[in-house]
Amino acid sequence: MVDKRKNALDGFFQNSPDFFNKFTGNVIRAEDLKSFDFSTFNVAIIGANQYMVTHLEQLCNSTQSIKVFQITPHFVLPRTEKGIHKLLSHPLIIKNRRLFNNRVKSLLAIRYLESEVKNNWLKRQLMPNSASENKLFFKSDSYYRAMQHQNCQLITWPVVKITNHAIHSMDGTEHPVDIIITTY
Repeated sequence: MVDKRKNALDGFFQNSPDFFNKFTGNVIRAEDLKSFDFSTFNVAIIGANQYMVTHLEQLCNSTQSIKVFQITPHFVLPRTEKGIHKLLSHPLIIKNRRLFNNRVKSLLAIRYLESEVKNNWLKRQLMPNSASENKLFFKSDSYYRAMQHQNCQLITWPVVKITNHAIHSMDGTEHPVDIIITTY
């Protein structure tokens, strides 16, 4: 088991390094996923990184339920050449292909989101802020497909506290979980 204090970054949740101390389940880092069998567990994911975005669909296929606690939506681009080519076939992109900078990548990521997610509410929750200056781009062909699995739920309310068996969000909901995966 990973040291719970090590995973809680200073300044993340209410500036408390002891945020995960009361939780009696496992707190693991996203990079340590391969060493666990999640088949009978309710899993919570706090945050996002490239590793988590890449492996979310595998996790959805091997868990009872997953709750993804998202602080801010991130830009996700397709990983494969086929996915990128599909997006690059848009007339505006073809015309300005040499200007492939963060602005164009942002537009591609938004176009990718719109083409992959059919549910308008989920699409709205996953829509990143294209005006932000510090853009973080992840690559995955399966992230949006995973977010639409029946056993996967996106939670956009901030986390208020973690008790011995649950995560409490600001909307007053208690989310019972057995394992918390952190990306920090």
